[in-house]
Amino acid sequence: MDAAGEYAQNATPAIFASHEGEGALMKLPGSTACVLFALLAGCASQPKEPPRIMMQGFSIAAPNLTDWSVGKQTPELTMIAKPGRFTGETYVMQATILKLKAFESAAELVSYVETLQSKELDPKRYRVFKSEVNEQKVQGQSCALSRLEAAERTASTGTGSPVNIMLETMSLICPHPKDPTRAIDMAYSHRHFPEDADPQFSDDAALLMRTLSFEPL
Repeated sequence: MDAAGEYAQNATPAIFASHEGEGALMKLPGSTACVLFALLAGCASQPKEPPRIMMQGFSIAAPNLTDWSVGKQTPELTMIAKPGRFTGETYVMQATILKLKAFESAAELVSYVETLQSKELDPKRYRVFKSEVNEQKVQGQSCALSRLEAAERTASTGTGSPVNIMLETMSLICPHPKDPTRAIDMAYSHRHFPEDADPQFSDDAALLMRTLSFEPL
């Protein structure tokens, strides 16, 4: 949600400031060597699972990229960011543990997130092009998946002329199945100039959301 975009603007600079052999096998009998080669080949074909970020009742897989930097990581808040390909371009992933009321239905949760998202956007600062919230099932649990596209009007460095900075955000708010008043808010955002849109943004965001798992409370 918009909190991730705010973080990209205000906190990203601080984040980036921190920025054997086959000899023994050859001596084995042929049949044994073949079996070992097969086992090794099978292991090599299985991708290594990335480390998981553990939070209170939830876990997510950390992006498997070397250029991400950790801004903050606690049991209730995780912020990581990376620079984009172009000047002024940033990606931010933020996960926050929330306290919610227990919603009676998925529709009530979706309505709550719609209201929350509209309140967080200052119409004097942002021009919203797309804002939608839909129910999303995660391991059988009803969650709210939102997508936001907006332009932030700001001043260009040096000239003072106003320019548009685009903000794309996909977020997932998901109550814990064992305690519906405890939820996680996962947000993945991209700030960029209009000409620097990332065609992979939606796929990358969805891939991150799919790593969410519920952990024991």
